[in-house]
Amino acid sequence: MRHFRYLPHLALAAALGVANGGCVLIPDIEDRIVELAVGGTTVVGFATSGSGSSIDETNTVNILEGLNIAQILADNGIDVSDVTDIALAGLEYRITVPDPEATRQIVDGAVTIRRGADPELTLISGFNAGAGAVTGWQVAPLDPGGLAVALINDILNTIRTELPLSPPPDVTTITYHVTGGTTPAAVPHNFTWELKVKLTITGTVKVKVLT
Repeated sequence: MRHFRYLPHLALAAALGVANGGCVLIPDIEDRIVELAVGGTTVVGFATSGSGSSIDETNTVNILEGLNIAQILADNGIDVSDVTDIALAGLEYRITVPDPEATRQIVDGAVTIRRGADPELTLISGFNAGAGAVTGWQVAPLDPGGLAVALINDILNTIRTELPLSPPPDVTTITYHVTGGTTPAAVPHNFTWELKVKLTITGTVKVKVLT
């Protein structure tokens, strides 16, 4: 005589699936729109060298350089038409090529930005860091005034409204100006560092949920 070993399992499944007067509960699947925030970064480099006790360097870059927004959206299933916001999330820095002088320090540094012929706005202030050794990414202190942050967010908002196209370079190109002191002053300085601009890209996606 053959025994059917799976019958008890079927009975248990049926018992668990029956409720409310013997009706089998079948979950509904609904589409819902949810907001999703993803990150993106762009990096600008600075080669700082000279003699004396001061630093004064500039670098003009397109904020879209190295930032593939279309790919970020595609990787996360966000259609360009569903992007609701792109905003500055923070800044980080790191030393990539250290100064030959191991005790090298950046003292009370500042980074300003400007677009075109506009006035310079302070992005980072009170910047103190060692430059005598390679470092990992560290948080940079944003200036509390916030005007430079507002400028970057204005550029990013322009980028958002232009998607899937890109705005012309005269809209997205900014000039960074780095100033500050350095010690020891008696030894020439020569080091390379990078500033990473971190962005948050927010959009809506459709997901299926059980109800």
